[in-house]
Amino acid sequence: MKKIAKILSLILSLAIALSCMGVFASAAGESYLTIRAYDGFAVVTSCLSTASGEIDIPDTYNGVAVTQIGNSAFSGCTRITKITVPSSVTKVGNSAFSNCDKLETVIFEGSTCTFGTEAFYNCRSISTLSLPADTKIISQRMFNGCSSLEDFTIPASVTSIGSEAFGLCGSLTSIAIPATVTSIGKNAFIGCNSISSFNVAGGNTVYSGSNGVLYGPDPSTGKKALLQYPNAKSGTSYTVLSGTKVIADYAFGDNTTLTKVTLPSGLEILDNFAFYKCKKLADVQLPSTVTKLGSQSFGRCEALRTLIIPANVETFESAFYMSSLESVIIQNGVTEIGTKSFEDCSKLTSVSIPASVKKIGIGAFKGCTALGDFSVPSTVTTIERGVFTECENITLVVDSGSAAHTYAVENSVNYRIKGEGEKTVKSVSVLTLPTKTSYYYKDTLDTTGLKLSVMYTDGSTETVSSGYEVNTTTLGKTGAQVIDVTYEGCTAQFSVNVSYAWWQWIILIFLLGIFWY
Repeated sequence: MKKIAKILSLILSLAIALSCMGVFASAAGESYLTIRAYDGFAVVTSCLSTASGEIDIPDTYNGVAVTQIGNSAFSGCTRITKITVPSSVTKVGNSAFSNCDKLETVIFEGSTCTFGTEAFYNCRSISTLSLPADTKIISQRMFNGCSSLEDFTIPASVTSIGSEAFGLCGSLTSIAIPATVTSIGKNAFIGCNSISSFNVAGGNTVYSGSNGVLYGPDPSTGKKALLQYPNAKSGTSYTVLSGTKVIADYAFGDNTTLTKVTLPSGLEILDNFAFYKCKKLADVQLPSTVTKLGSQSFGRCEALRTLIIPANVETFESAFYMSSLESVIIQNGVTEIGTKSFEDCSKLTSVSIPASVKKIGIGAFKGCTALGDFSVPSTVTTIERGVFTECENITLVVDSGSAAHTYAVENSVNYRIKGEGEKTVKSVSVLTLPTKTSYYYKDTLDTTGLKLSVMYTDGSTETVSSGYEVNTTTLGKTGAQVIDVTYEGCTAQFSVNVSYAWWQWIILIFLLGIFWY
């Protein structure tokens, strides 16, 4: 009897343990599932990777309601095509259905449910999905990688859309954002390149869809930002709304149609990847108010040839990685050329560095194979490693004893000392006067025929008939008027005669008569 009692006790213990640990559900079509019962509720914890076809999640298990689908419960079940979620389920865990490649349909029978991050991550076969009507939050990366998702309506109850929530949903063509939405995370629609318009409900006080372009507070700074430009929008040019302070991360990324973008005065930040891979962008002027160019903000821009970096820019690390820039002017005021700023800009031939620059960061010009003569001001005191790696045609033009001179010597970079072997203009004189030297009052100076004799520091001379500047073009006083003509910093003078024309005398006499009268 004792032996039988022990056996029965063991069987009872195993039964209790199994009921706590979870067993395979036995209902038809659900034998792939493992469900764990707790005190008053049950959770779908896993599904066999061999599961295929349609799965109906039961609403009860061992007498208690199935209320949750656990973290990664169906993750990697690549043969399932349809899942029905009963109204008893009110929570779907992190990555619950992630990487279900063949999953086409998910039906939610209830009206209330919360979703963890990446709930449907990389479910590449889902084309249509309707969330429970009372859904409040679309979580972080919830639909990221759902590349076939074409038809999706954000429920009117949603208040928050997480970062990268719809990332790489390349089949979405439009998005309607309800008035209830008060928070949209960073890169919520990154890579949704088929969207032609963002439509924001009129009652929304936080976000707007101006002409189909999504504006709202920048997730990092809270400042007014252009959050996302719809890449399927027609047109080749766009003017950013006045008052915009930030072009958000990837806002124009991967655009293939825009050739010109006009940025407003007062703009402060171009975030990371703001114009990344804008294939045709050729015309963009940075306002003087810009202080930050984020990493690869103009990376891989194939059509961009010239750019002026404003004086207030504090950093632009990796900003122009692999762009097609040929000429860059850095305005006086910029103090640092950041790490890898122009890495692999293989077409870059001209960079103007002002005296305000004190530091050139790691690999700033690495791979700029078209750079030739490259002048580095003596004010640059720090040049970090690898700045000119793979710049096979470069010759640094440096001041003797400067940091750039030392760097060139220590790193075996070709260089020459400024002024050595160079000729500069020593003086200029007027060789031939202009063809016309007599004018009437208010005439415009004509320099046709003017030639200068130029003497250089090496003793050589040259005659030039262009490239000079004169100090005036309108002759605003009578008598002999001295004209300054300047060529490469040196100035010469010549005189012209200015008088009143007969009709100017008549007008002058008439005006004097009126004044006298």
